[in-house]
Amino acid sequence: MRSNDCQGSLLVRTRFTRSLPREVHLAWVGQEERIEELRDIHRLESKSQSDQIEKLRSQVDEAEALLKASLNANSQLEQELTQQKIGIEKLQADVGRANGAAKDEEEKRVKAVTLLKTVRQKLVKAEKERDDALKEMRTMKDQEREEKEKEAAEKLNLQREIERLTADKESALNSLKSQFEKEMNALKDKQERELLALRGQFEMEAIATKSSHARELESKSSRVSELQTTVRTLEGEKDEFFDQLQLRQAELESSRSRLETLESQTTEYQYQLHEAQERIALLSEELGDARREHESRALSTGPSAQEVTRLLSAAEVKYESRISDLRKRLSAVERERDEGEAEWSHKLSEKMRDLESLKAVLNSSAKSREEESESANSLREEIDALKTELQTYQARILELKAQVDRAAEVENNAHTEVGELNARIVAIQQLVEDGKAREAQLRTHNKTLREELRKVQSSAALLERQRNPGVGYWASRQESSPEMRSPRSSVSDLTTRDTPSRPGSPAVAKSDEEINVEYLRNIILQFLEHKEMRPHLVRILSTILRFTPQETRRLVSKV
Repeated sequence: MRSNDCQGSLLVRTRFTRSLPREVHLAWVGQEERIEELRDIHRLESKSQSDQIEKLRSQVDEAEALLKASLNANSQLEQELTQQKIGIEKLQADVGRANGAAKDEEEKRVKAVTLLKTVRQKLVKAEKERDDALKEMRTMKDQEREEKEKEAAEKLNLQREIERLTADKESALNSLKSQFEKEMNALKDKQERELLALRGQFEMEAIATKSSHARELESKSSRVSELQTTVRTLEGEKDEFFDQLQLRQAELESSRSRLETLESQTTEYQYQLHEAQERIALLSEELGDARREHESRALSTGPSAQEVTRLLSAAEVKYESRISDLRKRLSAVERERDEGEAEWSHKLSEKMRDLESLKAVLNSSAKSREEESESANSLREEIDALKTELQTYQARILELKAQVDRAAEVENNAHTEVGELNARIVAIQQLVEDGKAREAQLRTHNKTLREELRKVQSSAALLERQRNPGVGYWASRQESSPEMRSPRSSVSDLTTRDTPSRPGSPAVAKSDEEINVEYLRNIILQFLEHKEMRPHLVRILSTILRFTPQETRRLVSKV
């Protein structure tokens, strides 16, 4: 686009310059060249500035990268510094621990020395206690001998008493057996006699009671059958009376309905009579009116008196005939009503009498039935009483049989007691024999115990002779015979051995020393025998065997 614009501007300029004069054209061309040069310079400057800007941007990016790298390096340096500080603190803590461990080891050494002294004192005490125990053993042996002699004398006395008691028991048992056999024979005879007599009596009583009971049952059964027949007849009569009563009640209800109809008819007749009276009153009023009219007409018109009288007489005759008919009807109705009431009252009285008679018959039948039921209940009670008497007799018979069985059981129990007494005698004899056998076993056991005591005493004497004089010996490889040392020298050797060897010190020459086997054996024996001394002995063993502090702590925690 710019090239096109430039070309267009050049064309315009060329056209414009061609139209101008020559001098002006030359001046114009020079100015245009200068303008183009300025443009080129401006372009070059802009290019150089853009290049510089790009270089500056690249430099800025590089500087930022360097800053980031420096920051990362600073952070790493700070981390390394913190780690170094932590390592220094750990080293300081380790140094403090090492100082504490050194102090603990020094304290342990002092304690080991004191423990060795206490162990030596305890050994001396143990020897004294052993001597005291031997003396006590001798006294105990003497006491045991005396007790054994006393026991032997007591055993002889007991054997004599047992023999005497067995003889007394045998004599008493023989006497008891003879007495018991005599009593049993006498009791058997008495019981057999009594049983025979009681059997005869009870058989006679049972036969008599059976016969009397059969007779009473026959009489009572006949009486019951008669009562049953009477009850049946009374039930039939009761049914008949009940039917009659129902018929009479039906008739009474029909008569009541007739009474009601008659009463309704009387009320109707009364209404009719009342109407007739009202009609008579109306007719009388009409008659009075007619007379008045007639009189007024007679006075006004003056009809003949004969006609008036004739009319009046005719009207009076008519009305009187009607009134007489009505009165006759009323009298007839009243008569019929009175007759009906009298008849129905008579019928009602008769029906009431019949009802009362029926009620009396029913009451008498109910009373007779109650009497019959009472008699039947009394008969049943008598039958029950007889049954209870039979049961009592049967119970007596069973009791007598039970007494016979009890007597037999008493005999059997006596025989069993005799057998038990014989078994007890045999058991006592076996116990005596067992006591004799146990006595022989105890004697043999005493002999064996004496022999074992002698062996133990001889072995103890040999051990005392073979025992070394003390504890705490040290020996070296070069020395052939062990030398006696004092506790102080042994303790000093231990302390010198436990101290750390420095380069160039004389303790290096003693590194080949070994522990005396006898001393170590005695410490191990004490460790195994006495549980309460194990913590102290562990520390002594740690000093002798040169354990590390960790090993000693582990052993102390486990002990």
